[in-house]
Amino acid sequence: MKKTRIAFVASTLDVGGAEHVLFNLITRLPAERFETELLFLRSPGTVGLRLIRLGFPAVDSVGRGRQDPFVLPRLVSHLRSFAPDILFSIDHHNAMFWGRFASLLARVPRRVVASHSTGRMETRRSFTRLDRALMRWTDAVVALSGAHAGYLREVERIDPRKIVVIENGIDTARYEAVDAAKVERLRTELGLGEGDRVVSMIAALRPEKAHEALIEAARIIAERRPDLTLKFLVVGRGPRRQAIETLTTAAGLQESVLLIGEREDIPELLCISNALVLPSHAAVETLPLVVLEAMAAGVPVVASAVGSIPEIIENGVNGLLVAPADPVGLSEALCHIVDEREKTQGMIERARETVRQKFAVEKMLRGYVDLFDRLTG
Repeated sequence: MKKTRIAFVASTLDVGGAEHVLFNLITRLPAERFETELLFLRSPGTVGLRLIRLGFPAVDSVGRGRQDPFVLPRLVSHLRSFAPDILFSIDHHNAMFWGRFASLLARVPRRVVASHSTGRMETRRSFTRLDRALMRWTDAVVALSGAHAGYLREVERIDPRKIVVIENGIDTARYEAVDAAKVERLRTELGLGEGDRVVSMIAALRPEKAHEALIEAARIIAERRPDLTLKFLVVGRGPRRQAIETLTTAAGLQESVLLIGEREDIPELLCISNALVLPSHAAVETLPLVVLEAMAAGVPVVASAVGSIPEIIENGVNGLLVAPADPVGLSEALCHIVDEREKTQGMIERARETVRQKFAVEKMLRGYVDLFDRLTG
């Protein structure tokens, strides 16, 4: 049987939800049926390097700087050499533009764009005019949920016949079975006391994630509930680190709010957490992997009701929903989790069942394989 060849084009694959989705997809495609190549316009990034170490063929630095006039001919040359059946672009603007443009010149038969956002902080739209213009020569646009498909249809004006809903999926076993010794070492490394309860926020340090709401919620709890010993772990990296540190110092929370940077030991971090929070603004957030990971790990989730999060969490049933960037609502929800242990345990069990049934990585993989099979006839 002839293998289906897929060229994956990305700017770079640093740590993030969309990048981990791509990692799970590429590493699980049946090797007897699919052959892949990774084309990085910039550097491979953390996730890209993991794929390369696993032996997946890759080419990096296809574009050597923003004004590189030779990015198009290089990309066309690589595509002609590999001769893919499908070009798969992650929704980085340069990857979508150069990838699809080059694929037309290289006569690649089919093109797929995987969308992972529902707008930007400065505008309701994710796609530029050039992105939308090239939709004419795009065979499928992957949406992550029903709500996301609606956004692509109504806001981005994508042809509904091209939209395919494939929900993100995670390897639930990775979060359900964690090495106890690693967890204990992590607690020691972070200086956590035996009675410390831990609230984690795992997100890039960017404006749309609303870290200021977490800092203010921590201040409110410290003021109103001195009986609670809470440690807040801020996990991730990004341009707002200095601003978050300044807010933490101004609130006098240096001892309880710990910025611990980007981590790869997320299952262990979730294992030491008593709650996960994601108080994002009503922009950009779509179907965040970290919410699914926390639910699989048995960690109660408090998240803002934005994007597709209400399609994952039913308020009070398998998690708690609050208004976007709402520190008061966030503080009250966290106190509820600590105080109502029986109700919290029920939410945890229902959350795990939700992920197993709807968001397992095997279900996501079947969706992509079905899409690739349909496109190649």
